[in-house]
Amino acid sequence: MDEPVDKAMERLHTTLVEATDVQQVLEAVAHACAAVIAGEAGETTVTLRRDGRASAVAWTGERARRCDEVEYASGGGPCLTALDVAETILVHDVASESRWPAWRDAALESGFVASAAFPVRVNSDLEVSLNAYSDVGGAFDDATVARAQRLATELRHVLDYSLRLADLATTTADLRTALESRAVIDQAIGMVMAQNRCSAEEALALLRRASQGRNVRLRDLAHEMVRRVGGAEPPVSTFEPRNG
Repeated sequence: MDEPVDKAMERLHTTLVEATDVQQVLEAVAHACAAVIAGEAGETTVTLRRDGRASAVAWTGERARRCDEVEYASGGGPCLTALDVAETILVHDVASESRWPAWRDAALESGFVASAAFPVRVNSDLEVSLNAYSDVGGAFDDATVARAQRLATELRHVLDYSLRLADLATTTADLRTALESRAVIDQAIGMVMAQNRCSAEEALALLRRASQGRNVRLRDLAHEMVRRVGGAEPPVSTFEPRNG
């Protein structure tokens, strides 16, 4: 039994149940990494890479976040390398690190002595790296690395679940917007049909020509028309995602 990892995962599972958005989960992941890997004498970050683009999505301290940003900008550092080779990258002595000078200088200026990056392959489209920075030497011994690697394995399922839910929420929001746009356009088509005694196809063609002539989106034109004629904002869609 690995008590630090087990306790961190227990707290994380509680957050997963109570969280209202994925950002809370990502921040909990960063703090779990801090508890297991960095301890009190360090900071941690969580890097997400999708479609070749990496970004810091959670962190426990601004110093570590700034180091990550320098790494992304310069294109080199332990985090990106860990993701590229799918292996843990350890930097036991930042001062003697020669592979990534821009990142090294940023880490030294921030007061860090050592660093480590632990990659997590979440799914075929998404990679995550758990990054730890330490203010003291000898922070990443064999026992700490073993705990961190176990934590990374445990976190894969949590991250996959959370990020899939976030993608689903985005898709649902996009669908809701599309349905609301369709509804207001349909209302405007009905008004044009009544005014011009034409078919739905002819009414839509008239609206499109007006939209192009005024250089506004069809949805915005329809919204303004319905609001002006009805004297109030158009009702929004009552679409809600199905549960189960």
